Amino acid sequence: MAQKVRIGLIGAGNFSKLRMLPNFQRLGDVDLTMVANRGRASAEKVAAEFEIAAVADDWREVIESSDVDAVFIGTPPHVHHEMALAALAAGKHVLLQTRIAISAAEAREMHQKAQEARARGVHAMLVPPNPFSKGRKFVKHLIDSGYLGKLRHAMGFNMSASFADPKTPLSAGRNDPALYGPYNAGQLALTYDAMTFWVGHATSLVAHRGWFVLERPATPDGPTIKNANPDEASVIADTTSGAIALNVLNWSVHFPESRIELYGEEGTVTYRMRGDLIMAARAGDQSLQELPIPPEHDSTWAVEDEFVRLIRGEIPEPSFTFWDGVKNMEYVEAVYHSAVEGRRVDLPS
Repeated sequence: MAQKVRIGLIGAGNFSKLRMLPNFQRLGDVDLTMVANRGRASAEKVAAEFEIAAVADDWREVIESSDVDAVFIGTPPHVHHEMALAALAAGKHVLLQTRIAISAAEAREMHQKAQEARARGVHAMLVPPNPFSKGRKFVKHLIDSGYLGKLRHAMGFNMSASFADPKTPLSAGRNDPALYGPYNAGQLALTYDAMTFWVGHATSLVAHRGWFVLERPATPDGPTIKNANPDEASVIADTTSGAIALNVLNWSVHFPESRIELYGEEGTVTYRMRGDLIMAARAGDQSLQELPIPPEHDSTWAVEDEFVRLIRGEIPEPSFTFWDGVKNMEYVEAVYHSAVEGRRVDLPS
């Protein structure tokens, strides 16, 4: 494929505008050819800012356009299933913003259709999690090389002060089950995706969800409404590696630190999200010491370039697939049912 890859955009929120679109623009072999957003006015604004040639009134126009080879879907997940299946059926390559869908059933169908499309030379991938991405291969190398010995315990903490003040209004859209589904627990699933690269997927779990503030303002000057999503979620899971994985989300704490800690029979590795700081030590050492990420193990987030290389056949498969999205949704659903029903849940359920 010598010509430029022509990409159409469906949904251009803050994440798309701050990360995805500028990164696509930096690639010399990409043209951004069409955009559809919540409304015509917002789509025109995005088109002007990023020099996108055409504006669509409806997302279906992007998929049907002969000037589009691939689509990036950056909408809330309630429409991912319909949009991704339509794009794959039309022969368009698909890059889909995580999370994949609002249920595991939707995700499984999307994976199946992606497999069928791949047999026709049409590729699909999910946007991988950005936090902890830079050092993920280095940590995997430490585990595989025996630095920790047998991995025993992994603990992930996704912590934020965003809602420490009870008067803080709810995030627009992300508190709406109609957009994000009934199983949403903030970025709990993001930390799960990061940890599974090292410890494998959950095989069974017990979970707790809690609310510290039951009602919050809907908007800065709006009415007070019920806080649909939990302020806290804690999950303990058995994993395919044999390690026990603790996953904690709490966005109502002061002086937070998001991190992942790995404990093995021979050593310890901690990975702080802020600054991609990796600290490690083995039995007999005096204390944890910083381990800089070697260049050969640096995996700086570059999803846009990866997607284009996948389309061009330069790599055989993406680093983050629709199957990863299936496993993520199975985990999120299991967390919900365990917490609401007060029971252990085996996966896949």
